[in-house]
Amino acid sequence: MEQKKIGIFIAQQRKEKQMTQKQLGEVLGISDKTVSKWETGHGLPDISMIMPLCEILDINVNELLSGEHLTQDTYNEKAEENIMNLMKDSEEQKKRNVKDIIISIAWIAGFVVFFLSLQLTSTISIVDNITHFIDMVAFWQIIFILVFSLYFAGHLKDFCNAFVFLLHKAASPQKLEDAIDAISLAEKTLIVSGVFCSIYSIIYASFLELDTASLAINTFIIEMAISLYPIFYGITGVMILMIVKGRLVKKLKN
Repeated sequence: MEQKKIGIFIAQQRKEKQMTQKQLGEVLGISDKTVSKWETGHGLPDISMIMPLCEILDINVNELLSGEHLTQDTYNEKAEENIMNLMKDSEEQKKRNVKDIIISIAWIAGFVVFFLSLQLTSTISIVDNITHFIDMVAFWQIIFILVFSLYFAGHLKDFCNAFVFLLHKAASPQKLEDAIDAISLAEKTLIVSGVFCSIYSIIYASFLELDTASLAINTFIIEMAISLYPIFYGITGVMILMIVKGRLVKKLKN
């Protein structure tokens, strides 16, 4: 598919209807950013958007996929060409999906091998290594703040959809954009909540040290280190969400 040619054609038809990108987006239930991506050739309308878009622009599907008005003589020829292009794009998309799955499995396998290699050179058991970095109170504090923020911002469902869209196609580009916005909000929330919980833990540990004169310096240092766990959890969560958002942005561009 000649995305740039199709985009220029959409823009021309929209202007003939004396509509702005925002107005077209509102009628279709999508953002003006999505319309802009179509018109600049950085993406194609979703299948669910094709028929409504054609009705609004007063063109047929064949003309939309061809990126031009068609005469009766060229209509059948272009129809066959568009069908072949759609089949080709579908095959290429399947290959990309398989490639993404293989890369994801390779990353996971690499992480497991790396973790085990570290364990083989350590005298501490795997269970001890894992439990040493677990502070369930801080973990659930951050999870609560994250869910609370997403819920009251109206993005909790979009956040959950983001992980669904990794495996399944989004119903529309707008839903994909909403999921990306939810991930961005979650990233900011994780950092802020991690810092907040760590500061709270440091203050609490400091007061504990003042109230307990017999508290050993080593114990105090350990308490300070544990107080930084929420920041560690927040940064780890952001790193995971960055990967998820990157995949969603790639899907939106395609």
